[in-house]
Amino acid sequence: MKIAFVNDSCERLGVGYISALLKENGHHVRLFTDPQLFEDENVSFSILNRMFDYKNNIIAQLKEYKPDLIGISVVTDFYQWACDMARLIKQNMDVPIMLGGIHPSSVPERVMQNDFVDMVCIGEGEFPMLELANSMDQGRIDHSIRNIWFKNNGNIIKNKVRPLIKDLDVLPFADKDIFHQASPHFLQCYYIMASRGCPNACSYCCHSYLKKMYDVKEKYLRFRAVDNVIKELVLSKSKYDMKIVRFHDDDLMAASKQWLKSFSEFYVKKVKVPFTCFVHPATVTEEKAKYLAFAGCHDVEIGIQSVSENTRRRIMNRNISNLGIEKALSILKNAGLKIITDNIVGMPGQSEDETISMLKFYNRNRVMKTYCFGFRYYPKTEIIQQSKQKGLLGEKEIEALEEGRDVEAFIRGGDGLTIQMKQVQTYFSFLLYFPYNLNSFIIRNKLYRFFLPLPYFITVIFSNWLRIPYKYNWALHITISRYYHFVFKKIIVFFSFSKARTIIHQSGTKKNQSISMEQHNESSIC
Repeated sequence: MKIAFVNDSCERLGVGYISALLKENGHHVRLFTDPQLFEDENVSFSILNRMFDYKNNIIAQLKEYKPDLIGISVVTDFYQWACDMARLIKQNMDVPIMLGGIHPSSVPERVMQNDFVDMVCIGEGEFPMLELANSMDQGRIDHSIRNIWFKNNGNIIKNKVRPLIKDLDVLPFADKDIFHQASPHFLQCYYIMASRGCPNACSYCCHSYLKKMYDVKEKYLRFRAVDNVIKELVLSKSKYDMKIVRFHDDDLMAASKQWLKSFSEFYVKKVKVPFTCFVHPATVTEEKAKYLAFAGCHDVEIGIQSVSENTRRRIMNRNISNLGIEKALSILKNAGLKIITDNIVGMPGQSEDETISMLKFYNRNRVMKTYCFGFRYYPKTEIIQQSKQKGLLGEKEIEALEEGRDVEAFIRGGDGLTIQMKQVQTYFSFLLYFPYNLNSFIIRNKLYRFFLPLPYFITVIFSNWLRIPYKYNWALHITISRYYHFVFKKIIVFFSFSKARTIIHQSGTKKNQSISMEQHNESSIC
């Protein structure tokens, strides 16, 4: 079987795992990536995006590859992109298309309504995809494969979700080659996950839905063995020039003390590459922080989200006190770890007083960098029901959300932020540059209302790229590499095409001049 994955501009670890398992069982896999130039998670310039659009390039490459099956991993922010891509593929090729990932897993019924979608994979996709590829390779499609919904003779077959993979070590290491062969920007940072699942179920997060979907009665959070993680990194270090490692676990400190102790000892001995990770303030301890620091962790990204205990506990479902948050930050600082904090503004029912408290909090508690994300609804999450019951969301808004229409990625600002909240976002980008007394004056007099609500990509430059040392700024490396490679490639193609047209035109002009001279001579002879 020849399987193709069409990918957005981000590395999808799930695709890497599926590809590795498929290849291990004799199937051929190739990835085709859309760089989403000027229409990615940070910026949106429609005119430039149309100029540097790569969708037709992908279609031409797919036609040359001639896959038997095409898969697209979809997040809600890029759902409309995925629909456009799948629709274009169907218009040009007769090949079955499957959509998987968190968005189809959340709203499979809606996704299956599209005539360009043949199948949807719900939840973990490694073994369902392998079973599908094996059955297709035998000349038939097994419509009973769990985790997959099929269209068959006008009907939709809705197969049940299989149990979670208990032992993650049975999976091969994620296939990085398909990403690296598709674009050099994937080489700028090594993504890895040591676990799956999360100990929490924040109301705005997909885990609040996934735990219900799986009807988890056993362990939802699963960690790979330390040996398994280290072995992958050692092999990858010898194969790729790893500059920095990004652990994408929801909370790496959710691991046991023994796991982190063993991990830190082996990481220092065998890997020795700076890394970053996510942590939850409730799992931060002095011992665990020391293990991460000893292993070579440069910075941790920690979810604060709100400085209001009421908002965190009653709306966000994050059960930790303000004292607990400040203690976690103090522990991380004392361990020598750099800190990046995640914060959300524009939460349902969030007051201006709460926002002011958040500004005061970061004026007192200085960290390397703060994110100030705009609140964003995601399909089937717990907060959808909360807002629906309070009359803050109607059926039309929920339908638009599930269709991915008129939504803004939370990184680019979120859903429907007020001008005032956008001004706060802008001020957040500069707060850490200002001295304590100046910030106190601005906050006390609410002068942040005079800050222009700048586009988020500009605030990213100040709050992200200028706050993190270049060596460790993996996001900047990826962005520069992606834009440099694909913009340069497009320009080269454009000028090559223009030069070819000029040569053809000049050749045609000379030919016409020659014909005209011959005609003149002939008429003279006559």
